[in-house]
Amino acid sequence: MRLEKGLGRAFRTRVHEQLETERWKRKGLSPTNWFLLFLILGSLVLYTAETEREFQASEFRGLTEANVLILIVFCAEFVARLWAAGADERFKGWAGRGAYIRAHPALFMADFLAFAPELLLLSLGLTPPGALRSLRVIRLFKMARYFPTFKLVVDALRSCVQELLVALSLSVVLWYLAAVLLYLAEGDVQPDGFGSITRSMWWSVVTLTTVGYGDIYPVTAIGKVAAGIVAVIGLGTVALPSGIIAGAFMEKFRTRRQP
Repeated sequence: MRLEKGLGRAFRTRVHEQLETERWKRKGLSPTNWFLLFLILGSLVLYTAETEREFQASEFRGLTEANVLILIVFCAEFVARLWAAGADERFKGWAGRGAYIRAHPALFMADFLAFAPELLLLSLGLTPPGALRSLRVIRLFKMARYFPTFKLVVDALRSCVQELLVALSLSVVLWYLAAVLLYLAEGDVQPDGFGSITRSMWWSVVTLTTVGYGDIYPVTAIGKVAAGIVAVIGLGTVALPSGIIAGAFMEKFRTRRQP
């Protein structure tokens, strides 16, 4: 029994080392994680192909079997991660598994949603609707496990949440004020495009984000002047969140590189 117990512990440790990235930070990803990474990318290529009518024909039914196999692999990975987490002293037992989930809640949800809803319907003999199949896109977030830079970006975003909320609030205020301004300037001349504040909001958001579709635009002199001011302000509105995120990222990057 002691021999079996020792072998079981060694096997659990081996699985843990293959699935978790801490041991492989200097060497790169483990072979298992390389396989899972390519499987994530392959599953998204498969999902993209399934949206083409040519690939929905009967001769391409093999895509369905391939997707089922991918779901089973992701399910096995999910179970193996929870089981192998016990190799870490911090995550032993049921309470330890709960601590493991709380330590990585976003990644845990990404792992779960990447397979569970679709696999459940397929196991019941039901065909997953298109909206449910679109959850496969969540598999992109699983890639955060394999690249430490993702964690750096997340930490940078967390550190500047308040600043980003201020920038977002300012953008919403400018969006509304620009819509009101163009409604007053162009509402009587172009009722279809600027006849109400809600209609002007479409032009306002397109202009402030510097997209400029050109489907509606001011024609009066005062409307053109107002539109020019809004367009200039829009440059700063778009640049402000980018500057905040870039500054936070560089700060986290410098902190990480300090000995």
